[in-house]
Amino acid sequence: MVYILLDMIGNLVITLLYAMQFLMFGRALMSWFFPEEDNKIARFLFLVTEPLVYPIRQLLSKIEFFNSVPIDMSFLFAMIILIFCTTLLGGSFI
Repeated sequence: MVYILLDMIGNLVITLLYAMQFLMFGRALMSWFFPEEDNKIARFLFLVTEPLVYPIRQLLSKIEFFNSVPIDMSFLFAMIILIFCTTLLGGSFI
């Protein structure tokens, strides 16, 4: 019974990590094609994914090199962390 419960929790966590990867990918696409702030889908994707990206952005802002890079490296690091966690827990990349 305990193994079944742990398996269900593990599957739920992996599913949530996949969902977050999907939302992050959606955010990246929306930023290229629909950058307006009044777009409801873009605003939703930003609100859902920013709690993951913001702490990484804060950490990288303390490193001088990342202040001069013209792209948002925190987004890339957040995506790498999501992929790593998903793979570590037994899932595979989308």
